[in-house]
Amino acid sequence: MAFEPNDDQQAILDELFQAVINGDTDRCVDAAGQSLAAGIPPLAAIESGLTPGIREVGDRFGRMEMFLPEMVLSAEAMQGAVGVLEPHFATGDSYDKGTVILGTVKGDIHDIGKNIVKALLTVNGYQVIDLGRDVPLTDFIDRAEDEDADIVAMSGLLTTSLPLMRDTIRLMQDDGVRDKYRVIIGGGPTSQEYADGIGADGYANTAFDGVELCDQLLGIEA
Repeated sequence: MAFEPNDDQQAILDELFQAVINGDTDRCVDAAGQSLAAGIPPLAAIESGLTPGIREVGDRFGRMEMFLPEMVLSAEAMQGAVGVLEPHFATGDSYDKGTVILGTVKGDIHDIGKNIVKALLTVNGYQVIDLGRDVPLTDFIDRAEDEDADIVAMSGLLTTSLPLMRDTIRLMQDDGVRDKYRVIIGGGPTSQEYADGIGADGYANTAFDGVELCDQLLGIEA
């Protein structure tokens, strides 16, 4: 049965929504705590407060009403609230759509886009193993094996990142594990054409596209 908030609970959900839009981490974390105290199920706080907020941020970004630094703050605020809510998930909560290994490839220390992807995937029900930046190609494979992952997601902002994405997929093929994972790429120099050329399963132009791509690859309906 869908959660139906009372007026006080709805006010807290509205506060979560607005705190994400404003990129106010302290306010968002505080509202997450209030939601728990008010008896709002953690998944309901995510699905009815945080997720609509970050979708609105994405829409405003697309209309150029918000810019990248503001979107980064919104993602950080949302991630802070998720950190408060996650430990309180009830047994049986169907929150885990799948496991994603995420990182910026070796030689590239840019991680703003990656961090936004992590926040969006997390709030949309994925377990994200964030390897950080400047990640050796073997680490993607080793962690995917260790975590029994569903998706390996590589990002990069430099053109020098491109061969590392290709080489990671080649190493997966050499190790006989390529077919175990969906591999996706994203970042400034990447493209659908390049993804097709190196044998990746998909390419995401934006962080929001990345969530839709993961859902599509795993056969998850919106």
